[in-house]
Amino acid sequence: MDIFQSTTLVTLKTSLDAAVLRHEAIAHNIANVNTPRFKRIDVNFKRQLQAALNRQSAAQGARTHPKHLPIGPPRLDEVQPRIYQENDTSLRVDESNVDIDTEMGALSQNATYYTVLARLISDHYGGIESVIRGRI
Repeated sequence: MDIFQSTTLVTLKTSLDAAVLRHEAIAHNIANVNTPRFKRIDVNFKRQLQAALNRQSAAQGARTHPKHLPIGPPRLDEVQPRIYQENDTSLRVDESNVDIDTEMGALSQNATYYTVLARLISDHYGGIESVIRGRI
């Protein structure tokens, strides 16, 4: 088992990457708040991760040929953040769907999420360092 590539650590790192991408998307939305017909973007990651964590397969197996379909739940390191655009709503007369209050709230929430993830990763490596140094 590779302690530097555990499922938990890979999930935390990917989540941190998703938080950075979401921060960029929110900043993009805020920058375009007054652009007519602008449609907000967001990142789809938390739902994908939750679905991968919740999915339990009755059939487990290994691929014996490259063309075989994988059996079982997807690997968590294969869940990647994806940007999507919300085209189905319009909040204002100019057909934009960006609300500055919503975006600022999302920015604050995402910053907190990022801080927690960074702290969890730091604690993980701190635990490894303690083991290496012989202290608990």
